[in-house]
Amino acid sequence: MNVKDQTAIENPDFRDLTVGHENKWVAISSDYKRLLAVGDTLLAALKQSSNEKTKVIVKVLPAVGYAPTRQHSTSNMPITSESS
Repeated sequence: MNVKDQTAIENPDFRDLTVGHENKWVAISSDYKRLLAVGDTLLAALKQSSNEKTKVIVKVLPAVGYAPTRQHSTSNMPITSESS
């Protein structure tokens, strides 16, 4: 399938597919409806889902309940752990 022929899915929600797979690599169908494979490594997930031509591969992060942000994110200065 040509990339130009694909329809974008805005804000896909595939959380239900990834429950219980924290810190694993998962392959999801391109319509975000089916879990195709789960692996400890990216290569393992790719191999297990090799029969699917188009897929989405992501690493599932643990649910921490918040999204950490950088302090002073508009600043170009690096953030260090040292205090002044």
